[in-house]
Amino acid sequence: MLGISPLYLLKPRLYGVKNRWAASSTAAKGTYLFFGILGLLFWVGLLVGAVKVISIFDAVEVFGPLLIRKLLEVLLLSIFAMLLFSSVVTAVSTFYLSEDLNLLMGLPIERPVLHYGRLIESAIQSSWMMVMFGLPIFFAYGIVLDAGLLYYGCLAVVIPAILLIPSSIGVMVASVLVNVFPARRAREVMGIVGILFVIVVFLVLRLVRPEQLVNADGFDSLAGYIASMQAPMPDMLPPSWASNVLQDVLRGRGVPPIQMSMLVTCSFATIASSRWVTAALLDSGWSKSQEARGATLVRNKRVWRLVRMVTNRFPADVGPVIEKDIRIFFRDPAQWSQIFLLASLIVIYLFSVSSLPVDVVHGAYMQSFKDALAFLNLGMAGFVMAGIAVRFQFTAISGEGRAFWLMQSGPVEPKRFLWAKVVPGLIPMLFVGETLVLASNVILNSPIELVVIGGLTVLALAFGISGIAGGVGAYFPDFKADNAAKAAAGPGGILFMVLSLILVFLVLAIEAMPVWYILRQDLNSIALTSGEMVVSGVCFTVAILVCWLAAVLPIRRASVGLWERN
Repeated sequence: MLGISPLYLLKPRLYGVKNRWAASSTAAKGTYLFFGILGLLFWVGLLVGAVKVISIFDAVEVFGPLLIRKLLEVLLLSIFAMLLFSSVVTAVSTFYLSEDLNLLMGLPIERPVLHYGRLIESAIQSSWMMVMFGLPIFFAYGIVLDAGLLYYGCLAVVIPAILLIPSSIGVMVASVLVNVFPARRAREVMGIVGILFVIVVFLVLRLVRPEQLVNADGFDSLAGYIASMQAPMPDMLPPSWASNVLQDVLRGRGVPPIQMSMLVTCSFATIASSRWVTAALLDSGWSKSQEARGATLVRNKRVWRLVRMVTNRFPADVGPVIEKDIRIFFRDPAQWSQIFLLASLIVIYLFSVSSLPVDVVHGAYMQSFKDALAFLNLGMAGFVMAGIAVRFQFTAISGEGRAFWLMQSGPVEPKRFLWAKVVPGLIPMLFVGETLVLASNVILNSPIELVVIGGLTVLALAFGISGIAGGVGAYFPDFKADNAAKAAAGPGGILFMVLSLILVFLVLAIEAMPVWYILRQDLNSIALTSGEMVVSGVCFTVAILVCWLAAVLPIRRASVGLWERN
């Protein structure tokens, strides 16, 4: 057996990052640095915002400490719950579906070393985003409450423990699941369960309306308010131990030995337990993970007869590409299960719109305020559409993987090929965007003019965002990514989101003037003048032209030298 440490198994990942940086062009390095600085500024902005919020809570007389404690408890509990689900999905991929396992399982590496190396990698992959968004809040607590070095030393123990416990539990659950179900199916099932969990948590939070915690007037009595604020978490949960440790240190009471020892002991116990479970189940689970996935839906002749009727309407060099992508979409449950996410997104979004505090404005201006919210709602809908595009359209080229050479040798022009990859993604984007905007306008009782403007704007934005997704995705393909999420998480995905949001805000800025005319007309019951009608027509024409340019220019530019560039 090779006498190596678990950290040695992480070196290929580090070398991959180093080699990618060394092989990058000057322009690519500049892009990486730009987005690195942008991410650092975002982190600093999050820290400043957290300091401001916690300072406001701390300034509340009598109830300030209660509010701060409740916020910390909710933060730790949320991180722990999210990690429990994400760790299972990540562990299935890391321990059973990773491509380098074919090499590692054949090397003379001790199984404990392999397990701990994979556990560290799984914990990093599942928790890096939680750490990125959580650390500024933890630091903000120390800044606002003037904590000493003891607090930051406790963070160095509490944060790894609160991350390793759910990661170890996730490894155990994943090992059991892949021995009961095929590994890919287990990952897909947990992905769907995770989506449903997020939906339920969000709806419960909205029904509880946690914003009332900062409003004592909303309770029947002061005693009821204090009781709701002092309700503790269950004592036998790791987030409760972590919260008690940090709260005592922040208040100058020292480190509570019982809670700290329970937190540390539990982390070591779950790590050891995960090692024992994988020792018994790793080989059989990895063997089952080599089985091919089923394709029941793809074999349905009626479904594909209908699909072929639609794709035959396209040119002969485009229709087969679209049909291939549709077949791959329904063959892979990891992709068609995204339908559940889109449906839940619509439910959550509309539930949030119905909960907007429109009653803060009274009298004749209430409807105008609701109409303004309906127009600004287009910006949020555009953000959602961009999120859909980065998943389905930006990653379409990367999804070709090692088979991209087939497209290069096929009888299809690069520009037509890019449009063929973009067209299928228009369906979910238009469905979600139109549903969100039109239903939100109905909920807010908007005039028919705003409903028409919203529907047409979504249509124009869908084509503009699609063009940007196809063009940027062709410039930044990742043919080595084993799933779409990895392909969308790189600098190209960030650049696409930035450009898409610029397009959305630019279109809203162009349409702001005619919408203002409509709101004023609805409020004062006066007709538009001929000059205002001309200005409105010019603005809407310019908005459509901007979306058309966004749809055409990126794909036209990216298609030049596409086959040679990749």
